[in-house]
Amino acid sequence: MTVIRLRARHALAVAAAAALLVGVSACSQASPPAAPTHTGGAPEVQTLNLVTTKYDAELLPVTIGEQKGIFARHGVKLNITKASTSDIAAAALVSGREDLGIVQGAYVTSAVAAGANIKMIGALMDQLDYHIITAKSIKSLKQLKGQKMGDPGPSNGNTATMKAVMDKAGYDSGSLTYATVGTQQAILAALQAGQVQVGLLVAPYTIQARQQGLNDLGTVQKYVPNMSAAAFAGVPTEMAKKKTVIRDFMAALVEASNWAIDHKSQAIAILEKGSGMTPTLAKESYGEAAFAYTKTGAINDSGLKGWIADAVKYGVQQKSTPIDAVYTDEYLPKG
Repeated sequence: MTVIRLRARHALAVAAAAALLVGVSACSQASPPAAPTHTGGAPEVQTLNLVTTKYDAELLPVTIGEQKGIFARHGVKLNITKASTSDIAAAALVSGREDLGIVQGAYVTSAVAAGANIKMIGALMDQLDYHIITAKSIKSLKQLKGQKMGDPGPSNGNTATMKAVMDKAGYDSGSLTYATVGTQQAILAALQAGQVQVGLLVAPYTIQARQQGLNDLGTVQKYVPNMSAAAFAGVPTEMAKKKTVIRDFMAALVEASNWAIDHKSQAIAILEKGSGMTPTLAKESYGEAAFAYTKTGAINDSGLKGWIADAVKYGVQQKSTPIDAVYTDEYLPKG
């Protein structure tokens, strides 16, 4: 698996990505949909280049799709590249190096509002799997008044999510201050050092946090429901050139995701082997992610609409965007 790593301030990076995506859109003509490559029997194998910002338990349906031969049965040869941020993944999509990306849904809505030509086509995860992790002395949301949150970057979706949590729980989101810390690992380190008192983490960092005595106040799902933590997205004109293989990929992904849900012990074993986790850590990581694995590949319209409203309210995106500007279901399996 190839790895791309860069550091960038989120607000500037979204604007830059949007400008680049707009430029590509202006210079490109949409290609007609690719003709189906198989009508029966063994499918013709086609290559799909996928860039992902997710890993381990969140990426498990993709890992299973590869290891169980599900993608191969659907005629898809997958090349996976790892990117450290959605900004970097978007740049790879725009450059044409990658066909499809796994990014935060929040990133796509913000980029589109800023003028980018990028669109989601489905979900890897149906819910946000972030846990609210707090310092040892903080055991409730009420106690966060006057405290500091560590987030990945200014105007980041995590910041808006935490503000929504506070306001919807009946506490003033303005009572928290927000500090850019960086990656999940950096947020955990800042919590351990007492530099911040709350952060949003996913497995395995949530598990490590609890082992170190930090508090887990649960997931954000109650406050920000039905918003995808990980969505498949791409440049519309570029995706149209590979319409058949992308549709085949999404059909295989849905099959693999349901396999992950239905075969818990085997899925955990695959996660353990693929990630190098201990059996206990793999089991706990699966337990924190599996509830959000997609069953249909579809993104929930009401959840997406609710997120866009929150994103505008809390300054993550400049303006509201209609659902059909950020998401299409034309690549999902039918029936």
